Amino acid sequence: MSHFGAGNRRKHWWRVLSIGQKKLLFLGILLLVAVIPVLIVLIAYSYRAAQYDVEAVVTGEPVTVLFDYDNQFISSLPNVRYLAVRWEDLPPQLINAFVAREDESFFEHDGIVYSAVIRSVLKNVASMSYEQGASTITMQLTRNVFEMQDKTLDRKLLEAFVARRIESHYDKQTILIQYLNRIYFGQNCYGVGAAAMYYFGKHVKDLTLSECAVLAGLVRGPSIFNPRTNMASANVVKQETLQRMRELEFITEDEYNAAMAEPITLADEKQTESANVSYLNQWAQMELAQLSHVVDEKSVGIAIVSTFDLGLQQYVEEAAERALVVVENRLAPYPSTWEVFSPTPDHLMSSKKFFSSPKRPDNFKARGDSNNFDGLLQCCVMVIDGRPGHFGEILAVTSGRGVSDGINRWFKGDIYPGRNAAPILFCAAGVQNGEDSYILTNDVITTGTKTGYDNVVAFYRSLVPELKLPPADAAHDLYLGRFPMRRIDLARILFSIQNEGRGCEFYAINKVWSRARQPLYQHAHNVAPEWILRQCAKTAASLSPFVLKNNNKLAILSEAVPDNGGYWTMVSNLDGVAVFVWMGFDSNTTVGADNESLNSLIQRASIMLAREIHQEARNRLINRPDNK
Repeated sequence: MSHFGAGNRRKHWWRVLSIGQKKLLFLGILLLVAVIPVLIVLIAYSYRAAQYDVEAVVTGEPVTVLFDYDNQFISSLPNVRYLAVRWEDLPPQLINAFVAREDESFFEHDGIVYSAVIRSVLKNVASMSYEQGASTITMQLTRNVFEMQDKTLDRKLLEAFVARRIESHYDKQTILIQYLNRIYFGQNCYGVGAAAMYYFGKHVKDLTLSECAVLAGLVRGPSIFNPRTNMASANVVKQETLQRMRELEFITEDEYNAAMAEPITLADEKQTESANVSYLNQWAQMELAQLSHVVDEKSVGIAIVSTFDLGLQQYVEEAAERALVVVENRLAPYPSTWEVFSPTPDHLMSSKKFFSSPKRPDNFKARGDSNNFDGLLQCCVMVIDGRPGHFGEILAVTSGRGVSDGINRWFKGDIYPGRNAAPILFCAAGVQNGEDSYILTNDVITTGTKTGYDNVVAFYRSLVPELKLPPADAAHDLYLGRFPMRRIDLARILFSIQNEGRGCEFYAINKVWSRARQPLYQHAHNVAPEWILRQCAKTAASLSPFVLKNNNKLAILSEAVPDNGGYWTMVSNLDGVAVFVWMGFDSNTTVGADNESLNSLIQRASIMLAREIHQEARNRLINRPDNK
């Protein structure tokens, strides 16, 4: 019995010891299971955060910027309000308002409030969704700079780790000023400087406590608390901000009461603000809107690398205005750049006299020192790169006398192409009848009649489907080019004819980069497709009204636009540069539009201008490093 009992006691003792070992082992394994994933997460997110260049926090601005082909800064695109401010510009109450509203421990933490992050993660995991954030001002800055907009747990953790890196690189003043210069305040206002000016007509340093509270509350919901659209909500969020400032003892009771009693008084909106500040901006904005399927047209902070040549653009604008002044004013000096295109000294003298002799019409309006462009002689210029690998790139463009009128005449204000469209008719004849085509360069009516009205219409429709062409009972108008056509469409077709039938859409946006320096768009430099049958295009390019020079390497087309519509000129060389110039009046009833002497001056000036720009563009491309 005693042996049996002793055996049981020994067994019971070892059982207790065995259970203790298992418990210790279990706890150890449990600890490892808990710690290892945490370590893995820390290592993984630390590594990912290290891939972000925190220099981006203090470089660049939250506006869309435009560069030329050589990465030269052109300008920021308009329609975005932005005004950077310095730390010294910030009134203390503005700083206190944002800290009270967005991150009351901003000056104490290292970029993360860990308790808030843990609480947020646990709640989001429990709900299996993103319900609660825990963003400090530093984390909001991180989100803005590096475009971490996805509402996921992964994004939140990565945001926190990057924020920690930012805190280790920059002091609190730098972080806060970068935050205030980037956040969105509604009405296309980015940064507190633009918001202060737009809403209150003040510089930041002059804001009252009440106005500081309005702006601090506005960022919570720019579309909800906007005082221009919802004054009641703006007053509510102002009160909430002031209450929080009082609770944190940032303001006294008297200051609170005074600010609450102050009404929100808004500045008058600027109604005369120009939508475009340059021809290049005008064109880039239009093209960016067409890329909305890959780049949000409302995006800001993106960088656009264009095909524009900034130096050539400046040259074109100056040359165009110089040519217009010569036409308008017989006393204006004859441009020395035109002298090279005169074949003999005798002709050179007569060319100078040509612009100084004719009398201008009575009441003819010249620009002089005025920036009122109504009724003035206008000029549109477009320079297109036709080299392999650059086919269809816009090097420079103007669309009138001044960009402030907001009219892009390449797309608005149709012209009758007249004889400038004869090469298109000849291509239609070639497509229809091949080598047996009936082409009389001096008789487009016979050429069109032999080709057939339906065939000519079909050819035009294959190139520009939306053209409004004359009906069959007015077929002669079709052959004579007496129908409305956009200047851009005429340029594209003639460009194709002079480039062996290859066609494309002219374009200026080559690349688009996000604020986080991620590529959003890259133009596909594909081989230009055959738009017009090659042999037909080559035949039309060799016939009048094209005039071939320099052993047929240079083609010039310059013909009047019907009904006193000015003159159209094209100068082009194969696989090189094409220059298009239209010079005339917006209305054929403008004083001088029907004056024969003045129209002779316009024709001569448009030819000289096109040749001058063509030569300048070719010289620039020859000296480019990427010349092919």
